[in-house]
Amino acid sequence: MKATHELSVVVPICNEELVLWDTAQALAAHLDRLVGPGRWQYILVDNGSRDATPAVVRKIVAAWPQSSTIELLTPNYGAALRAGLAAASAEWAHIINVDFWDFPFLAWAWQHRHDYDLMLGSKRAEPALDGRTRYRRLLSWGLNSGLALLCDFVGSDTHGPKFLRMGTMRSVLEQCVLEQSQFDTEFTLRAMRKGLRLAEVPVPCVEKRKQRGWMIPRIAWTMKDLFRLRKEIRAVPWQGPLRYQRWSRADVERVAQALNARDASGAAAANKSLP
Repeated sequence: MKATHELSVVVPICNEELVLWDTAQALAAHLDRLVGPGRWQYILVDNGSRDATPAVVRKIVAAWPQSSTIELLTPNYGAALRAGLAAASAEWAHIINVDFWDFPFLAWAWQHRHDYDLMLGSKRAEPALDGRTRYRRLLSWGLNSGLALLCDFVGSDTHGPKFLRMGTMRSVLEQCVLEQSQFDTEFTLRAMRKGLRLAEVPVPCVEKRKQRGWMIPRIAWTMKDLFRLRKEIRAVPWQGPLRYQRWSRADVERVAQALNARDASGAAAANKSLP
């Protein structure tokens, strides 16, 4: 049966009881404006929460019944993304983190959904938008420099919000072998080598909470994953020309501004028609 919704919003979750409901409410209001009420769904992937997150997830599904949930026993960001995307039945999928999403990026991506196969929100594309600590920016620079050196990545960031055209990306996702934090990096690199149409869009990033866990073990895991990723990606031949396009933040914000102006005009017209 053909899906009745057009967009699946994949949300990996782990111990997010304090922010999950507020995020769901705020984003749902934007999605109703952009896609239409009942035309989108949340896919909430709870990977190993130990707090009251499951209760919040049930509350969200009750409020937006077109949504669905997936439960994984242990924390694994890459496995959560993989499971959520596999469950996405809509033609397009949008990946966010609970504390990191951007409506102008979503509005821009929705407008350009027929133009690209994968759209990437980059924290590093415009330095003035990157509100992270110097330490975090340095780590991000190191990771992406390694991707450029080892895997021929031409972009600036693989770990921001994303928008996928599932008809072309599903076969790419099925070929991926990495999990944890580099799953989305792998499918980005595979899509690039396949000659799919990619776009990079600047998004603002502000750290809203302290980093979870120790960074030194994460750096060690990342280095290990980088060399495994290099082995996998180097075995993937280039199947077409590189099609990677960058856009400015001004381009993105114009779309959101036009949407806001349209809604304001519609509201004004409705008020004039009232007796």
